[in-house]
Amino acid sequence: MKQPPTIVPASTPGPSYDPMDGIIQDMENIESFLDRLAMNPRDLRYLESHLPGILHLRHSISMQLEKLSDEPYNYPASRLKALRQENETIFTFLERVVGLMHHWDEAAFKKAVKAVEETLLKFDDELTP
Repeated sequence: MKQPPTIVPASTPGPSYDPMDGIIQDMENIESFLDRLAMNPRDLRYLESHLPGILHLRHSISMQLEKLSDEPYNYPASRLKALRQENETIFTFLERVVGLMHHWDEAAFKKAVKAVEETLLKFDDELTP
């Protein structure tokens, strides 16, 4: 009988927990995923196997952004609002990339990938000015 995978509990904030590290790691995962899609846009197997985890990062980043209002970051509400909006924009554009992979349009795909890359850069600039 095949055993189900082990469930690993989510890490919990503690004295050494830094939400910025989590956000940066999530952003690197999105960039890596996007790079792979851009290199091989017809690889639907890769897309389907990694997309659920990537889409989960929308929520993960959002939750970690909330922690940036605390010490030592003390991000103002206006900055957090801008970061939340950029997070949503990243995933809106990423969903466009995915849709174009299923209904192939090379020019639109390249444009959508570029939009995600630019939004990731904007998010990074806003996150760490």
